[in-house]
Amino acid sequence: MQDPEQKLPDPSEYDALHRALQVLREDYREVLVLRFLNDLSVEEISVIMNRSAGAVRVLQHRALNAVRNIIGTAGD
Repeated sequence: MQDPEQKLPDPSEYDALHRALQVLREDYREVLVLRFLNDLSVEEISVIMNRSAGAVRVLQHRALNAVRNIIGTAGD
């Protein structure tokens, strides 16, 4: 069995993610918060954001790419 502490991200990763969320477009931030912090389904988010489920999936994908780009640039 793997040590539980090995699964925990480094605190600096939380800081980088928090900074990235602060600079994201509002709709990107909203979809990520609803999906990953509030643990809502794509269908539930589509109702909240008044978008189709497909549009929510695309938005989530673009938001995650934006976070990766921001974190990657911040690390340079």
